[in-house]
Amino acid sequence: MKKQPAIFLDRDDTLNIDVSYTYKVSDFDWVRGAPEALKLFSKVGLDVFIVTNQGGIGRGLYAESDMHHFNDHLIAEAAALGGHIKDIAFCPHHPEAVISTLRTPCLCRKPGHQMITRLAEKWSVDLATSVMIGDRDSDVAAGRAAGCHAYLFDGTDLHELAKHVINQHFSNLRVPACR
Repeated sequence: MKKQPAIFLDRDDTLNIDVSYTYKVSDFDWVRGAPEALKLFSKVGLDVFIVTNQGGIGRGLYAESDMHHFNDHLIAEAAALGGHIKDIAFCPHHPEAVISTLRTPCLCRKPGHQMITRLAEKWSVDLATSVMIGDRDSDVAAGRAAGCHAYLFDGTDLHELAKHVINQHFSNLRVPACR
């Protein structure tokens, strides 16, 4: 199977507004331009993956099932607005985890790259032609460590950044230049 480019996105403060360890569906709200960005990535045929540190699980602030419920809601909301999220990888580890098995150092917690590389292996993604977008330096570092192009999202409008990324890296997808 030929490897394809993809978009990797952080979750909190890149797609949804972070209210500090966001896990309740009732707290869900989009970051400006996020639905439009997801729709645009889907329109041009790019697979979209979320890679998210979820240290709140390790810290005992919420259960893994709470995070999955929130992620399912995010995926459904994106689909209702024309976007598609193909898969989500998460890291429950945290240096201050109260759950001892989740206090271990790992390569999946960003800036580690394993969430990205595991998704790439699972879905046959060409990392050299893919892009990681997130709101923290650790997101950019993870993307670069995995071999992706990486962008730091400043929180203003994800749709504008998505158009820039497509024009810079995916002009070969035979879509008119994004304006």
